Amino acid sequence: MAERMSRHTPRRPWAAAITAVAALAIALTGCVGIPTSGQVTVGQALTQQDAGDFEFFPLGPAAGADQEGILEGFVAAFTGSAGDYGVARQFLSSGFSDQWNPRSNVTLRTNAQRYVTVDETSMEYSVNAAATVDSVGQFRQANAPAPLTMHFSFVMEDGQWRISSAPDGIVLADATFRAIFDTHTLYFLDPTGIRLVPDRRWFPAGTAALRVVSTLLDGPPAWLQGAARTAFPEGTRLASPGVDVQSGVALVDLSTEALAASSSERQMMQLQLTASLTNVPNIRRVSISVGDTPLQVPEVASSAPQTNPQVDARALAFDGTAFGFLVRDQVAPIAGLSQKVAQVRPLAATLSVGADAAAVLGAEGAWVVRTGDTPSTLLDTRQDLVAPSLDDYGYVWVASRRDASVVRVYDYAGVGVDIRTGLSADAGLSAIVVSRDGARVAILASTPAGPRLVVSSIIRDANAAQVPTALSAPVIDASTETGAALDATWVDELSVAVLSGAGTQRDVTLYEVGGERSSLGQPGAAVSLVGGNGEAGLRGLSESGTILARSGNGWTDTGIEVAFLGTQR
Repeated sequence: MAERMSRHTPRRPWAAAITAVAALAIALTGCVGIPTSGQVTVGQALTQQDAGDFEFFPLGPAAGADQEGILEGFVAAFTGSAGDYGVARQFLSSGFSDQWNPRSNVTLRTNAQRYVTVDETSMEYSVNAAATVDSVGQFRQANAPAPLTMHFSFVMEDGQWRISSAPDGIVLADATFRAIFDTHTLYFLDPTGIRLVPDRRWFPAGTAALRVVSTLLDGPPAWLQGAARTAFPEGTRLASPGVDVQSGVALVDLSTEALAASSSERQMMQLQLTASLTNVPNIRRVSISVGDTPLQVPEVASSAPQTNPQVDARALAFDGTAFGFLVRDQVAPIAGLSQKVAQVRPLAATLSVGADAAAVLGAEGAWVVRTGDTPSTLLDTRQDLVAPSLDDYGYVWVASRRDASVVRVYDYAGVGVDIRTGLSADAGLSAIVVSRDGARVAILASTPAGPRLVVSSIIRDANAAQVPTALSAPVIDASTETGAALDATWVDELSVAVLSGAGTQRDVTLYEVGGERSSLGQPGAAVSLVGGNGEAGLRGLSESGTILARSGNGWTDTGIEVAFLGTQR
């Protein structure tokens, strides 16, 4: 291979660098292009290894190289982004070099690839496209790799073959992509400004700080429009060509539009930048300026929104008599709430932040139960309901197992509105769960083709009540071919776990919003799943009523018996 490579100190010490180097040695070629049709969904993870951080030094065209040699060298040069892919441009004709846009997109390919000569001045390059990353770092993975064929034209210049036309973008092998790109989470605000809404992106190493800030200033992506916002005044841009990092401080110089921000908005601007830059190497804090003059920003209070909000580490459960948190194998009741929950003969429940309310599936239907003297309210009397979900704006999400096309959202007074999901009415619903920031919802459906997970943002009326009005186009729309859809739960702010299976075989699959999917093992004959704090906090309930807990990469039956496990907001 006509390429040299040097390794930097890995930012992720757990990366399996030796394995990655071996993979890179056979997988450093790719090609430009991106699928232009068909639904893009989350698919199976390409690899479980991380290649660490590398810098590649591809070689330019060899004198006298034939068309195939030029094309092979061109795709090998996609690993070198220096000088706006200066080495790759050496393979292009003088009239085309400035027209090609390598940053348009990245296609991740599997190992299979073919070069085919079409005629005297053109070739085709074919790969299987497994995932794509667009120009702003949004990652989409397909259910299965899809064939992709790209066309290249050639022209003779000064006695040497050069490429005169090619699709925009680049294609990389998976291991190469992981050596060059890192994940970064951007943070926006919910409509009320009291919660952070995450959005994962993938940026090349070495450009991350600039890309994070620039993309953050662009505002929420299309799928989060109406569900999240930014504190930066409209039109705010970077005033400097980059983000300067000095002694661990990221110096962010903004355009004059930033001066229009109020004191509280400046606090949120600082919070968004700080949260979004936390995993960029060598950045510990952020300083904002306008025209190189420091912007006065009041200190952000400790009560400000936090990333990845946590829940009580104890399991929430109903043991047939009492509802509350498990202390060893005993339920500790929740004052003012447990008795009320027990009175509606509960089958499932979601507990609010602050433990002052619960959405409960009872023997008579869906209820909202609150502490104090407020009586419990029966919201929906249908007898085929899934476990209701709850958001922090005071709404209970209720849906029928028989119809996945609509969700009914009730306020605590019992007034309901119907929200279309985009799913077919003949699809069965297995679970509906609102994320902890209240900006997104995960819906698990049972379809003739198999389980289907859809994750969308929640668009709300722009008023104080924040009434849900619609769901966005899904950011995840993933299907599997086998098994039944059983349950789904949020694992953390950026991932959803799905329980599926047939017979006594059960599988738990982790879907990352803006990332890939991976297996979390087989928990035996589990019937339900609830999230905690990360993967280690996941719990399941077996058919026999015992709690299943994560143990390393597997699952352990604790032997503790309960009627059901509750979900915590």
